[in-house]
Amino acid sequence: MAADSSAPPSPVDAAPPDSPVPSPELQRLWFALERRAWNFLTVVPAHPGAPALEAAAAVLEAGAPYAYSQKFHLQDATGISPTGASRLVLELRERVARGERVVVVLDSLITRPASLPLALAADGCLLCVTLGETDFGTARKTIEFVGHERFVGSVTFPRQKKKGRARQDKKKKP
Repeated sequence: MAADSSAPPSPVDAAPPDSPVPSPELQRLWFALERRAWNFLTVVPAHPGAPALEAAAAVLEAGAPYAYSQKFHLQDATGISPTGASRLVLELRERVARGERVVVVLDSLITRPASLPLALAADGCLLCVTLGETDFGTARKTIEFVGHERFVGSVTFPRQKKKGRARQDKKKKP
């Protein structure tokens, strides 16, 4: 039997690479959320159209390297009916009982109050704000509907650029 003279595999070859490290901002978000124990978190838009799904995805991205042994479930509950909300609360509580962590995206409570039971059932809520679009009164009403003590923090997003406006500006230039 001949001896193998090839070099041993490098550590990169032996194991799959780690997941990419989230940005410092996302890491700080994760650790801020971890200060308050949660297994069921809702992302609540401060106004209709706020990017709550993007905020929820950011939470999961931030937590991936630190909670690698835990299973996460992202639930898009936008458009939910009042009866659907009650059923979903029970389903999500079952997931938590099985050891999963749940992040739920809600509609604006201003336009769709049917989402409120999910926010009230959660361990905590994360407010999603769009700079330059969310008005103080709407954000305040959203916080009052849920109760300020239930919020674990907020995330801000820059104003979305409108594609139509950019096209109009280009047409106006000589």
